Amino acid sequence: MKKIGILGGLAWPATIEYYRAICQLSQNYHSQFEFSGPSPMPEMCIESVNINYSFNQRGEIGNEASWNEYDKYFNSALQRLEKNGVDFIIITANTLHTRFENITSGIDIPVLSIYEAIADECKKQDIDQFLLLGTEPTMKSNSLPDFMCKKAISVLPPPTKDLKLKVVNLILDLFEGKTENGSNVLNEVVNSAYLHMDKKQKIVCLACTELPLAFSGKEQLATFIEKEVTYLNTTIIHAKAAFDYALQ
Repeated sequence: MKKIGILGGLAWPATIEYYRAICQLSQNYHSQFEFSGPSPMPEMCIESVNINYSFNQRGEIGNEASWNEYDKYFNSALQRLEKNGVDFIIITANTLHTRFENITSGIDIPVLSIYEAIADECKKQDIDQFLLLGTEPTMKSNSLPDFMCKKAISVLPPPTKDLKLKVVNLILDLFEGKTENGSNVLNEVVNSAYLHMDKKQKIVCLACTELPLAFSGKEQLATFIEKEVTYLNTTIIHAKAAFDYALQ
């Protein structure tokens, strides 16, 4: 198996879920084979960054120069992973993918896109539209909607500032381990958002790798249904793509 580089700490709860998912996928895959000793696992190297520092280096959408320090910080982290001998890298955050080309500039090994993994999952399930929930940069940026548009998938951000703020505040709570009311908050946001949209089927992309933690017991499911809403868990979708690539 290929050695996996993981850019983590964005935030640390999601990094844990990525590591757990990859190990569980490997254990399940190898259960069909006979071998001596514990189940084989892909080698992994985790470069865990300081989320407080990176958060405060965020720039303004539309002002490229304001993102220089942010991009350099993560590009340096990817370089350290590359020097550690990994075969490819995954970035455990949707937010960073809004700066994907800048952050990965000069990296000579594959960096698996979370956008590509989401698009593949949508194609598999015949999904052509979803409500986008994530961090403020993810919901404001055209990065994900533009990417999905090329795949014939429509991306719908929350229609009001209030709904976006509720999602952002929930992400902060989940980072602090406050998960008890998370699913109810998301249910309210989703139902309110769809009142403004002419869509019958409710499909939601949890485009922040902390958001699936709001659903206790479902953190390791790539997709799941909760109160008649289909959720796409980008953490597990991306982790599965990484494990499949490691096997190639």
